[in-house]
Order: sequence, then structure tokens, then C-alpha cells
Amino acid sequence: MIRFAKSFSLALGLTLALVAAMLCASLPAEAKPSAYQPIERRNIVIIGDRVVDIAYNLGVLPAGMSTRCSLWPLCDKIKLMSQPLRCPGCLSQGKRGTLAAFVKANQVKLALVEKSQPFCILMPKANPMDVVEFLQKRGVEVKIVDFSQGVGPAITQTAAILGRPEEGKVLAAKYQKAMHKLAQTMAGHKLGKRVVILHGVYQASTGKSFVQVEAPGGYCDRFILGPMGCSNVGQALVPAGKKPTKGRWTIRGLKKLAQAKPDAVVIIGNSTAVQKALAKAMASQPELCRVPVFSLPGYIDSSVIELPAIAGKWFWALK
Repeated sequence: MIRFAKSFSLALGLTLALVAAMLCASLPAEAKPSAYQPIERRNIVIIGDRVVDIAYNLGVLPAGMSTRCSLWPLCDKIKLMSQPLRCPGCLSQGKRGTLAAFVKANQVKLALVEKSQPFCILMPKANPMDVVEFLQKRGVEVKIVDFSQGVGPAITQTAAILGRPEEGKVLAAKYQKAMHKLAQTMAGHKLGKRVVILHGVYQASTGKSFVQVEAPGGYCDRFILGPMGCSNVGQALVPAGKKPTKGRWTIRGLKKLAQAKPDAVVIIGNSTAVQKALAKAMASQPELCRVPVFSLPGYIDSSVIELPAIAGKWFWALK
């Protein structure tokens, strides 16, 4: 029995190490942890995308996490090692059974909780802080990571909690340097371009694909297009008065794309789904053939460490 337990523990350790290696190898450079150190999986819970992203870049992932996985592209990779425990919006609504069961089954003693205002502009009622008392009543020590002073101090806080202060100093300095370089690169450049952002979705189970249009005022506008002096003109593709869901409209086709008069089209999500729709639209709207199309990483302010690299890529493409 002891021999079996040791063999099982060894097999589990090797499996997690292999997953960690695959996780690092499969991610683009801007989404890999600092210095490419091995990922350590700890028996903790993290509530909030931004804290998970910082912890990951410090080389640590929690056993369980509550993040906006349906919106955050990086989550598909991270959840190979961290079990999703529903999104913060669900937890704020009282849907906490999965979290409670995980904490009990894994005897979790520490949780890191994100404090940011607002946590999500697309889901205003979502607030990781809503579960602090819930966790404390279950014997979990809660450490707050406060983003009110910016990402730099939040990196320092997270690193201190995780016992990686030196790594935190390096990551904070690297982040500040990247943000400064981005600001210098964009200084004096107001591109003034009209941009349509199309998000592709492909359902492998049905073989169907569809296209979503990112609504103005979202994260890409606030953190990328706005600072570049560009505007999101995607609203021209949808009927007047139609409200977006989680910052996007789902549309059947791109019949109205030419009416938006875009200077550029940006594809996020599944590029093939959008490319198919664009090919059909160009056949009936030949003027679209002169509009440049770029496949770029999306942004919803979860990958805070990766923002300089993501925004820099947008600027490089659109300029």
C-alpha cells in the first residue's frame, strides 16, 4: 500500500511537471512567466483574473481559481493546472457550491482575493471581494491584493504573499519598463483610424462557426484603440438599439461591414471563423478587398502583465 502511494505520488508529480512544461511551451512569448521558470502548483485558491496572471508570471499557479475564463484567452492554458471554480460574477450571485466543495476536499488554508474597482466593466456586479467572509467562515486565511494603486504595487503584494519578493521586484521592474517603452513608442502618434473588431467562435462539436462584433467602450477601446487615437466603429454592423452581451454582438454575417467604412479590421478569437465570413462579404462588397485585416490578441484587462506586448502588437499593425 505504501509502495502504491509513493508510486502514485511520483506519477502525479511527473504529470504536473509535464503539464507545466507543455503550458510554457504552448504560450506566446508575451504570455510566459518571467525568465521561463518552472510553474509551481500550490494548494491555494485565487479569486480574480489579474492576481492569477501576476502569480503565473511569478511562476506560481493555484490549485483552484475563479476567473472570467469565457472571456480570457489565457485561461484555456492556465486551467490545465488550475481548476476553474466558476467566475467571480457567479460567486457574487451566490453560486459558491463548487468553491466550497473544492476548499473542503483539498483542505485549502489560503486564498488570494483581488480588490479592484471596477473588477469588470462588462459585468458590473462581479466583485471578488464578495467571497471574503464566505472563505473566512470555512477556515481559509484571506490575503487581499489591492489594485487601487496600480499593477506595480499589486505585483509586489502578490509576490510577498507567495514568498517570492525578489521575483516580484524583477517582474515589477520589467512591467514598468515595458509600459514606459510602449508610452514612448506611441508618443505623438494619433493614428485616427476607424476599426472594426471581429471575434470568431468555432464550435468543434457542431462544426458551426459564428462572428461577434466587439462593442465600443470595451477593454480594447480603453486600453488600446483610445490611446492610439483610433475609434471602434463596429456598431454600424448591428441593428440600432440592439444591446451587446458581455461587450459583444453576435451577428449572422458581415453584410453591413462596408457601411462602417473601416480603415482596418482586427480579428480576435478564432481567426478562421472570421476569415470565412470575410471571404463571403468581400465577394459582394469588393471595396472591402482594400481594407487591411489583422489577426491580433484580444484584451479584457485580465492579462495585465502582457498588456504592453499586446498593445504594442496592435500599434505595430495599425500604424
